Amino acid sequence: MKDSSTARALRAQLVAELEQDGSIRTEPWRRAVSDVPRHLFVPAFCTDGPGPDGITRYTPVPQGTGEWLTLAYRNRTWVTQLDHGATSTTDGPVTGTPTSSSTLPGVVVRMLEDLEVGDDSRVLEVGTGTGYSTALLCARVGPERVASVEFDPGLSRAARDRLESLGYRPRLMVGDGALGAPAHAPFERIIATYSPGRIPAAWLEQSVPGAVILASLAGSLDAYGYVRLDVRTPERAEGRFIDGRVSFMLSRGTRRPALGPLLRAALDARRHTAAADTAVHPAVLDETGLLWAVQLALPGVTRLTLATNGGTGCWLLHPDGSWAVLESAPGGGVRVCQGGPRALWSTVEAVVSRWLGDGRPGLGRYGLTVTPEANSVWLDTPDRPVGVLAG
Repeated sequence: MKDSSTARALRAQLVAELEQDGSIRTEPWRRAVSDVPRHLFVPAFCTDGPGPDGITRYTPVPQGTGEWLTLAYRNRTWVTQLDHGATSTTDGPVTGTPTSSSTLPGVVVRMLEDLEVGDDSRVLEVGTGTGYSTALLCARVGPERVASVEFDPGLSRAARDRLESLGYRPRLMVGDGALGAPAHAPFERIIATYSPGRIPAAWLEQSVPGAVILASLAGSLDAYGYVRLDVRTPERAEGRFIDGRVSFMLSRGTRRPALGPLLRAALDARRHTAAADTAVHPAVLDETGLLWAVQLALPGVTRLTLATNGGTGCWLLHPDGSWAVLESAPGGGVRVCQGGPRALWSTVEAVVSRWLGDGRPGLGRYGLTVTPEANSVWLDTPDRPVGVLAG
């Protein structure tokens, strides 16, 4: 479907909404969002909702319909690929794991505003995806100043076709985003539209001094940290986390352990393990600042919630066989069990104690220093290190 008057009207409504909520803050990005037809970049996407068994089902939206066009301009994230393309959504609703999406425009534009590009900035986008944010960058600084790398060849080809239909021919590459785009470096700005576990050293090497890097970093507990880094030299960048609400698909290189075998072994061990009291309530683990601190202390640990006849348990599992479960106890209290080679819950209690003593810091009090050797997280100032990003 071409850019009809209906599409232009829907886009104008989206622009007004993003201006009102503060996502669009400057005129150049208002023009970019007004000019780029999002519906061209989401010819196929799915709505999602819980199935009768509680598992999320994905239902394709028929392309070319009024519903499809209206939804394309909603300030929503739409799933555009399941299981790296192995699961077809043509006959939905279906189950699967989302592996690509068109992120809600409010987050896309907010990040582009935070990037503070100039008219002549050379920008590297890591994660082309559908090509929508690539198109916005092209509209803002010109396609000759935009490079974008995508891991999935099929997604890259589709994005190229969409961009060329609008007359945009940025430098598009297929490959590992962690390696950047050395052939087109250096860059004044780098923005990641996927969530890596750490900032790769290659991004610093391909930046000019004074460059800005924006990324949302993810860990094994799914606590995200949206960070803005100022590049000091090709071997050092530093900055603060902004918040934990900006999130994207994980890096294609991220490999999470199969939880089934880990959970079965932990459930069996739980039957032979005595429960102990704990002062930590499950709700406190939902506080972003604390979850981030726990994630730093327990890299590789996965969290899941499981309801059993005995109540609800919040499980922590590690591939080395360590496990812990925080259970609801009769009478409204909580109790904890742990086992394996490491005492995971004892570490959690130590982190909670330290976090409370530090005044319950949110993500805004954390910062990050990146060197070729490490991504070092600190609290308040760089001379207060609290952990190293492992992913």
